[in-house]
Amino acid sequence: MATWSWPKTLSVDLSWLQTRLNMLFLELSLGPGSLYSEIVDQPPDPGVYPEIEWDATVRLGVELCIPERAFLGERKRAMRVPFARLMGVDAEEVDERDLPVVAIAGSGGGYRAMLMTAGSLVGAQVTGILPCVTYTAGVSGSCWALGVMHSGIAGSTLPGDVGQHLKERIQVSYLEMGTLDALVSPPTNKYLLASLLRKAAGPCGTISLVDIYGTLLGSRLFVPSSYDVLDPQHLSLHMMRRNIDKGQLPMPIFTAIQHTFPPVAIQAMRELQAEEDSGVGARGMTVLEEAKHLLKEASSQYLWYEFTPYEVGCDEIGAFVPSWGFGRRFLNGQNIERRPEIGFTILAGIFGSAFCASIKLYFQEIRPTLEFLPAQLYNWLSEIITENDEDWGLIHPVLPDKIPNFLKGLDGQLRFGSPPGLTDREYMTFMVIELNIPYYPLLRRNVDCIIALDASSDSQDLWFTRAEELAAKRGLRTWPKGAGWPVKLLASSEGEGTKGKIDLSGDDDVQARQASRKIAETQEIALAEQTDRQTDTETRELPAEPGGSIDSSGGEDGDGGMSSLQTCEVWIGSSQHGESDPSRLDDLDEDALLKRDGIGIVYIPLAANEDKVPGFDPFSVSTWRRELGAEESQGLLDVSEANFGNSRTKIVRLLRAIWLRKKRDREKKEWEDRGFVAQFHRNLHDEFS
Repeated sequence: MATWSWPKTLSVDLSWLQTRLNMLFLELSLGPGSLYSEIVDQPPDPGVYPEIEWDATVRLGVELCIPERAFLGERKRAMRVPFARLMGVDAEEVDERDLPVVAIAGSGGGYRAMLMTAGSLVGAQVTGILPCVTYTAGVSGSCWALGVMHSGIAGSTLPGDVGQHLKERIQVSYLEMGTLDALVSPPTNKYLLASLLRKAAGPCGTISLVDIYGTLLGSRLFVPSSYDVLDPQHLSLHMMRRNIDKGQLPMPIFTAIQHTFPPVAIQAMRELQAEEDSGVGARGMTVLEEAKHLLKEASSQYLWYEFTPYEVGCDEIGAFVPSWGFGRRFLNGQNIERRPEIGFTILAGIFGSAFCASIKLYFQEIRPTLEFLPAQLYNWLSEIITENDEDWGLIHPVLPDKIPNFLKGLDGQLRFGSPPGLTDREYMTFMVIELNIPYYPLLRRNVDCIIALDASSDSQDLWFTRAEELAAKRGLRTWPKGAGWPVKLLASSEGEGTKGKIDLSGDDDVQARQASRKIAETQEIALAEQTDRQTDTETRELPAEPGGSIDSSGGEDGDGGMSSLQTCEVWIGSSQHGESDPSRLDDLDEDALLKRDGIGIVYIPLAANEDKVPGFDPFSVSTWRRELGAEESQGLLDVSEANFGNSRTKIVRLLRAIWLRKKRDREKKEWEDRGFVAQFHRNLHDEFS
């Protein structure tokens, strides 16, 4: 590398770049004294990586692990007094058994979602709600915010410090020269590159674009402002348990998706490709039909993997490993090597690897935005995706990251219904974008309330429909029914005279696009209508615009349509009510609310807040931005904090209802149990008297 000939004809001096690249490749070389040699050839320090002295086994089953169950007990004890304060009652009135299990779930959306999550957590802390939260969960960018908070990299775990750390660190792109300096200069070079180099030297022997992306991202997000406090354990997932074991903070759940499809289908597609390459068209068409048939018989699946400070695994297949053991090679449920755990820089790349999704999922995510295209163009694109649905679902433009497969050799031991072939593969791959809010890992934990922070761009209607499908898949009857996510995302304010009303009946496409990007009020669309629109592939027509104006007051519009959504919407499900019954908090009086035994969903979209940050449009910050100015970051933090704060009244009302209902049900059961015991003793007395 040092002997490369650099262009002499350019007017720009590239010697600085040549010097840094030479230094980087020297450190990555295998020679004595290189950083690679220091990290790979020298034994890891047990004081930094204690897991190298531990053996890991695969835990089979779907129940929560023992450490998490211990955490739940500690968290309830820590929550009792703050919850009583939130409810405005004495702590003696609160029984730990009645406390609602509350989760905050952050969406994907790059830096925009990351800052929304951080700002919302500040709002949750200020309003007194965060101390009453049991879980936090994230997808993509929100995972980065949770990682910074729970690692302590910001100097503390306070959400305010986390937000300021992120604001400071992302003013410079991870592609700037400062990043290259951090990769070649001590002490940050070893800190950032250790996990990458160990992965390159591991059984896989390669690093992926996802690994490089995570390392570059980590150079901005997971490096403290002062190098004096640089600690490799800041990049340890399992070390994050130090901040939750005693119930100090909610337990974080990071998520990624494994896209699996049957080996027989993969082989059929390979045969097709080989035939097409050889120019045998007729035979190729035959193999294509066989592949399509196989895909229909055994379709691909998206498996939700959860990453917590305790375990990494998948409920759908019923297999988990200790978080510090993820990345090792396993056989028959036992690790066959001891290695330091995968660093959070690599994990951050996996959590944020939306670019590894299939083409089919790309189209599904941007479909609401494409609805504003001319009808002919939209229909043409929709027809292509629909007619080649199976093919597009298999194609990943960027290959997902490869991790040694801890399921290797567990034939016949996974949960019934697990996709075939999982235990035969040497590696597993991960991506994101199947559902942009992490409902699935929370549903299996029997949460009572999910506060969904949504920084998605124009995709909310898809996410809620998929969430209901996941709830149905788990057999949950208590998910709110008929509670449609917004189909159009509308501005929170259009000036004093309009009072939030937006007219989309004109021909101004620019106005329509701008209105669709901003969230505050939307017309509530029944879930059945959403499903029909998404699954109807026969007509392939553009969805019709909802009629009538949108009323910010929350009442019906001028044409008698459904009431509009607000910047905070709350639904609560019930196992006893039909889909026609209202599940929206605003439509329920206190008696009706107490009768509902389902999951409460609080939906807080990323919306402009003119009172807090006048003139700031949060969606001016793209998902794909690599750096943000301090003013932009602070705007996102302030808007998110304010919007969460404005949601306090609804959240408290919901939590009070859940608490009182759980208290009532517990006391009723205790009364019945006492009555049964008393009757049993009377029967014994009568029998022997």
